Amino acid sequence: MGIDIGTQSVRVALLDLDGRIVASSSTPQEMITPKPGWSEQDPDIWWANTVENIHKVKQAADLDPAEVLGVGVGGQMHATIPLGKDGELLSHAVQLWCDKRCAAFAQKFKSDPNIKRASQLVGNPAVPAWLGFKIQWLKENEQALYKNTWRFVLSSGYINYRLTGEVIADWTEASGSFLMDVGTSNWSAEVIQYLGLDIDKLPEIRESSEVIGKITAQASKITGLAEGTPVVAGAGDMLCMLISSGLTHPGQAADITGTASIMSVYVDEPVMDARLMNLHHALPGWIPFGIIDSGGGALKWFKDELCKAEIEESLDKHQDVYDILNAKATEFEPGSEGLLFFPYLMGERSLGTPFARGVFFGITPRVGTGAMVRAIMEGITLELRRTLEIVEEAGNKIRNVYTIGGGARSDLWSQIKADIYNKPVYTFESSEGGILGSAILAGVGVGVYANAREGAERCLRIEKSFKPDQSKTDRYNYLFEIFKDVHDRLQEPFDKLARMP
Repeated sequence: MGIDIGTQSVRVALLDLDGRIVASSSTPQEMITPKPGWSEQDPDIWWANTVENIHKVKQAADLDPAEVLGVGVGGQMHATIPLGKDGELLSHAVQLWCDKRCAAFAQKFKSDPNIKRASQLVGNPAVPAWLGFKIQWLKENEQALYKNTWRFVLSSGYINYRLTGEVIADWTEASGSFLMDVGTSNWSAEVIQYLGLDIDKLPEIRESSEVIGKITAQASKITGLAEGTPVVAGAGDMLCMLISSGLTHPGQAADITGTASIMSVYVDEPVMDARLMNLHHALPGWIPFGIIDSGGGALKWFKDELCKAEIEESLDKHQDVYDILNAKATEFEPGSEGLLFFPYLMGERSLGTPFARGVFFGITPRVGTGAMVRAIMEGITLELRRTLEIVEEAGNKIRNVYTIGGGARSDLWSQIKADIYNKPVYTFESSEGGILGSAILAGVGVGVYANAREGAERCLRIEKSFKPDQSKTDRYNYLFEIFKDVHDRLQEPFDKLARMP
């Protein structure tokens, strides 16, 4: 059984040993943004949705609970969840991965004399996404909450706690904290001291496929799963997705286009470049990556706010609105007639300022819905290409790119990716995303697969391949240089805008 605690939904699925869905259920949920740059959810809603979906899956599969060999949880990363000394949830509005309220703390640490040493130890630049800076914000702004916190856990860790009573962080989530030593995969007491935090408020770090506990009697009563069913540590949703996106050998890259859009590359050691971030893979090895917090979310925003006519048309025709938008975008040549889109609706992490905002650059009277949709697809992809460029400049050859997530359902977008990356792009027959990755980790933990690589190779089947068209690649190479130039020129105005009186 795989459990995926996403931003827009919680999903539970039962999978057979070849990775095929037996039954699944999903519940949508909302992200609350009480202030600009703030993003919150209630972990108890995640748990309630998890329980509801487990029951629906059991019913749909006519499941004997004893048939569930193991459970793996993947969760949205960097959520900052405080537990009290009795394990009670101390906040029902926790900071999420895209919350930027701690940006000033991350920015301040960049001028700290210890920044170079800290970044070397943790393998990452100081950015607001990391758990350590989010905890700093709590210590400064919610002092009683910080004082009363026994342990800080992440989203997968919270669900694991409700299932097993065990409090842990897996090594993927811990590596996304700015607090884990890349050499030891344990907490760095030195960096934790630099940030003024308490190491005893952090949970034990475990490997992603390690069995950390079993379904308790109480959890069994609530969920209907069999008491004693093994539960593995699981991983951050991004790393679960990377397992199910074919990232099982160094030299492979994955483009994940969901709410956020992520370009990840599998390497043996972290790429020490301040423009990139590094996470420990759910397998041995590391993932340098670039991320756009509002990648696919930018297209969803455009659809929701500016495509009312297309939404009405889709309802009338019983057609997916994105299919209508794809058709309109197909009418335009590569480059959208010089229209560039900068997809920073939720700011940037390491390649730009956290105060960045979304920009359409090059609007003319000819620009309509189709050109803007294509420009959004191209802008997200041009941004992700920057990660490939940096990783290859560090000496890592990238052979191909796998793409999953909602964006992979668009053949147009997949071809745009092949043309912009100038590499073969592959989609999968069944893109189950993080839910498959978390289930594979459960399979490894209980001995179904020898390791996550074997599990992924057994479960994944390529559906389509997209080869780069050199005539289009040449145009995109030209636009890529303009894209980087405009991006760099926008940084100071973005920062000034954030200081508007």
